[in-house]
Amino acid sequence: MDNMNKFKIGLAITLLILLVGGLVLSNLNGNVTQTDTKKSLRWGTDLDKAMQEAKDSNKSIFVDFYADWCDYCGEMDDGTFTDPQIVEKLTQNYVLLKVDVDENPSLSSKYQAYSLPTMIIIDSNGNEIKRIIGYQSPERLLTQI
Repeated sequence: MDNMNKFKIGLAITLLILLVGGLVLSNLNGNVTQTDTKKSLRWGTDLDKAMQEAKDSNKSIFVDFYADWCDYCGEMDDGTFTDPQIVEKLTQNYVLLKVDVDENPSLSSKYQAYSLPTMIIIDSNGNEIKRIIGYQSPERLLTQI
């Protein structure tokens, strides 16, 4: 075998190793994003769109009123809303809407969301069905949704 053929074979093997290594790494990264439950909850921010989606899907709307300065709201985002059972139940049964009370004070006033966190379940016409006030552990929230 001459040097040129050895070089081509070596190059082919190197490229194959790099390709396989890249595929393995991309699968590992893919699994991380699939198990990142924060990404699996898709929160909307527009009430009108949420109401239309709720009508189309025959679901209620789960509204999370929050503020960036609210520590318990952050704890719910990082803990409660990442719990696999919560993610599953919310995704299956509700259209999800997240409302920043500082950016949307009129909607917060309409639903009287004055203490945070406040979660309200509404129908597709915007009528309140249930109100949940204060920090909720995953176990406690599961019994209410």
